[in-house]
Parts: sequence; C-alpha cells; structure tokens
Amino acid sequence: MTANDHGPPWFAFNPDGSVHLGGVPEQILRHPGLQKRGITLVDAVKPVRQVSPNVDSYDIHNDLDVHHQGVAFRSVEHRLIVKALNLNTEELQIYERLILYLAEPANHIVPCEIDRAGHPLLIMPILWDITSIIHRNHTPHSRVLRVFYELVEGVEYLHRHRIVHMDICFDNAMVALQQDIAVHPELVPSRVYLIDFDSARQFHLGPGVQPATDLPPTQADPPPGLTYFDSYSWDVYCLGRLFEFIADCWFKDQRKVPWITRWYMRWLIGNERGCRGVCHCRPTAKTARRILGAIRVIWPVLDIYYTISTKVSGVLSALRFSYCRPTARAARVVLAIIRLMGPLIDLYDKVSSKLSRGSTS
Repeated sequence: MTANDHGPPWFAFNPDGSVHLGGVPEQILRHPGLQKRGITLVDAVKPVRQVSPNVDSYDIHNDLDVHHQGVAFRSVEHRLIVKALNLNTEELQIYERLILYLAEPANHIVPCEIDRAGHPLLIMPILWDITSIIHRNHTPHSRVLRVFYELVEGVEYLHRHRIVHMDICFDNAMVALQQDIAVHPELVPSRVYLIDFDSARQFHLGPGVQPATDLPPTQADPPPGLTYFDSYSWDVYCLGRLFEFIADCWFKDQRKVPWITRWYMRWLIGNERGCRGVCHCRPTAKTARRILGAIRVIWPVLDIYYTISTKVSGVLSALRFSYCRPTARAARVVLAIIRLMGPLIDLYDKVSSKLSRGSTS
C-alpha cells in the first residue's frame, strides 16, 4: 500500500492507483509520535467526505473540499482515534485554546492531546453515538432533556469564546459509556462531547454582533436558497435540527414527544428570513440554555401532568373525544414561567460551576 507525497491530508491507495478509503497512509504509519507511543492504526474512520462515483478519475489534489478536512484513523488496541489535522483550517488553533480549559464543566470537547512530533495529530478516545444512551420508546424524558442541555451548554461555551462549530450534527455529537472509563479514566460516563472542528471558525465579534458569513459545506441542510448565515445563529439552527433527529430516534410517533419539547425544537430552528446582518430568527445559545434549564427544573411537575393527560386522553379517545394537548392559554402560562426562571438557572449554573472548581482545586 502506497500513499501520495503531496502533503496533508494524505491518502492510501490501492495497487491500481485508486483511493483506498479505509486504508492508513504510510506517512501516518511512520509518524514518529505514534511510533514512540506504540500506537498501531488499523483503518480510516473518517475518509474523504466526498468522493466521485468514478474513483479512477477522481482528482484529490484539486478537490477543495478534501483539502479542508482532517482524516481520522482508529486504533482498536488502544481504543483511540488519531486525526491528522488539516492546517488549512482553524481546527488546530481551536483545540489548542480549548484543551487548556478541559476542567471547566461547560467545555464539552473530548479530553484529548495534540502530538507535534511530526505533522500535528489529534489523539482522543473512541466514543459512541447518542443512540447508545437514548433508546427508542423507553428512555426517560429527563435523560433526553439532559442530553439536549449538554449540547446547548457546549455550544454556548464555544460562542462565549467566539468560536462557532459550523457543523453541529448527529455524527459530531458523541457520548462516553461506563465501559470506557477503565481504559480512559478522563472520560465521564454518559457525558456528551462535541467533535470535528474542521469547519469551525474563530471571530473577533461575539453573538448578536457578528454579521452573516458564507456557509461552508456542512452535514445539515440550510433553508432553501440560503448560502449565507449568521454563524452563531447557524449553530443554534443546527442544534434544533439535531434535536429533531434525536427525537425521531427516541419516538417513531412524534405525537408522543411532549409538546414543550416540540416547541423548544421549533424555537431553535426558528423562522429563517435570510438575515445578512445579525440574525434574530432564533435565540442565542445562552438564551436557549437558560430556557432549557428552566424546562428541566419544572419537568417533574410537567411529567405528572403528561402522565395524567395521557391516561385521560386514552379514555376520551375511546369515547370519541379529543384531548391530547394543553390549551393555548395553559401553554402560554407555562412558557412565561420558564422564561422568568431563565436568569435563576443561569445563577445556579455559575454557583455550581464555582463550587465544582473549588472542590477539585
């Protein structure tokens, strides 16, 4: 197996010269940092994002999308992912900033390190997708809300540091399981982690100030016809779409998803108007976290309401009546209470964060 010598990102090739998507390039196998650590890579877990159906005529050297992503490889023995960072992106600089603050509870990047013995490599534990902790039809709603909260918290943390992820999606939100702790004790079981900052950017301006920019290639589809977006607002939009996907995995029948959760997802997605300046079509990540925190606080009360209303709805349905959702007035009251609780949730988070840091110092 040979590899190209045109610099990163590198690729492995088959004997006939075609791209071997699952292979490990020689430049990676011979990397001095991996050899020193004794890490053996077996295959590629994140090959080229877009490959022409006619592989024989595919020109990797002139494909701009290829040259703006890193390529990741797997070590089964050490339960590690090794990513060859693409220096044409801001991913290396972003990880260098965020790694310094891994102890902060709101920082949801994966505990990782950067090996600079040769070309910079990101080394991190193998994680699992979110369906590993959210199972169809029987996962408690409180757990789903916690997963949503950690994702919003992680995005808000990035935005606080004027970093936008730009590619929030199912494949880039992972979790650690209890079985991983024996190999990687730095992980937290069931904690949600954000990965892949290939498309991420750093700005001088923060949320509510930064105007729209051109959208890079992303896994989430933008609203029809839009090629630009307020980058901070785009992250929130993608969160809403991700939550919809998770809800689809949770319940095949979306009518079983509590109305307040459906409202929250629609609120994040918003009604996009194609803003070229600062976008106000949806909340900021900070506001979204506050509101979701309030929903989590009052959920035990709402859970009782949903349990009773579901049983009443079943009885009334048998009698050919309909009672499956709260009245508009009741919904307005609940949402008003949640909005008022937002600042209190924010204060609680700040106090608990300080206490957490104090206990570990």
